Amino acid sequence: METIGLGTDIVEVKRIAQFAQKPGALERIFSAEEIAYCQARKNQFEHLAVRFAAKEAVYKALPFAGVAFKHIRVSNLESGRPQVCVDDERMKGLTVLVSLSHTREYATAVAVVQK
Repeated sequence: METIGLGTDIVEVKRIAQFAQKPGALERIFSAEEIAYCQARKNQFEHLAVRFAAKEAVYKALPFAGVAFKHIRVSNLESGRPQVCVDDERMKGLTVLVSLSHTREYATAVAVVQK
């Protein structure tokens, strides 16, 4: 597989916690499944922040522009490994690998797009 894009992002968890307080803010960025997953967790803002970082990293790694963050969905396999799905026809033949990490203060993600 050929690597065609690399992206990374880091975000402060408190920034996402503040953003989440605004009515309708989460729904503009995250899917209903992402919101439900994060809100079911003990440290929901860390999980929201790391997903936001992943969306930003994927956006930076894509070889094309114009993808809304809501169309970049982050989920976990049964093993706990994160996976990304980008709802866009231009993704045909492309694979996204992602790595996520977070603490109480920061969340970071790295994304690689391969062809």
